[in-house]
Amino acid sequence: MNTADNIQDMIISEEQVRRALAYLHTSDSANSAHTDKFHLGADNAALIEKVQAACATLPETRYERVEHARTMVAGPQLSGSEVAEKMIGRIISDSLR
Repeated sequence: MNTADNIQDMIISEEQVRRALAYLHTSDSANSAHTDKFHLGADNAALIEKVQAACATLPETRYERVEHARTMVAGPQLSGSEVAEKMIGRIISDSLR
């Protein structure tokens, strides 16, 4: 696995970051997007219980993810600036959700 593969695992492209920034700079709804983000009515209690029950059946350790992490740690390391760039991009993109 090379550095380019590791960067791809970070799952956010520069284009996605550019679009997120453009949206934040031009959209009036960006400020109101967070106000009702987590509004759940009482009707959703059953749905929440189903999700919690489904999550309870999942294994606490996902061994395929552990093995993937081991492979990445053993491979070439990314520079600090590459990691920081992807982290900032991810934070910007996630702030729109």
